[in-house]
Amino acid sequence: MAAATAAGTGITTGLSAGATDRLADARLLADARAGDGRALGRLLEPHEAPLYRLCLGVLHHPQDAEDAVQEAFIRAIKSLGGFRADAGLRTWLYRIALNVCLERKRSARPVEPLYEETLVTEAGSLEDAALARMRAMQALATLKPHHRAALVMKEVEGFSVEEIGAAMGWNRKKAENELYQARRALAEWRLAQQE
Repeated sequence: MAAATAAGTGITTGLSAGATDRLADARLLADARAGDGRALGRLLEPHEAPLYRLCLGVLHHPQDAEDAVQEAFIRAIKSLGGFRADAGLRTWLYRIALNVCLERKRSARPVEPLYEETLVTEAGSLEDAALARMRAMQALATLKPHHRAALVMKEVEGFSVEEIGAAMGWNRKKAENELYQARRALAEWRLAQQE
């Protein structure tokens, strides 16, 4: 196990970097629960972009994804006192965000945006990046919402199967099966597109 150095002290703690991060999160969580707004910001801010990518993967619309992330943060802040840290902060936040997204999908069908921001890859043009993004969004749109969420968590956010299971309320076997089903549905979609 690699030893971590206490911030600014040069003193070796004997803890792994992950354990040190968990201790720092625990301190920030305690401070946030006590009403420290800066601690709350430092606790939630690292999760904003990953939650946005999850919500965008489920909802397909940038503005809807931004709104869902904000709603997830509001719900998390309101429930912070009841957070038990059993599954970890990241998993808890993903579960809240996923619930927000699924509620939005059930309650309203969003209108397709006229313009969607795209990223230009180093290898291609703006048009190539836009076409690739459109194809990816089309493919994801064919999946069931829980398959989309699981796939985004795995492929975009790098979640382990165990973390996906915890976020979705599934055991490991069910998480593996749902990922398989999602990938199979995408493969079938690709085949249909080639015909």
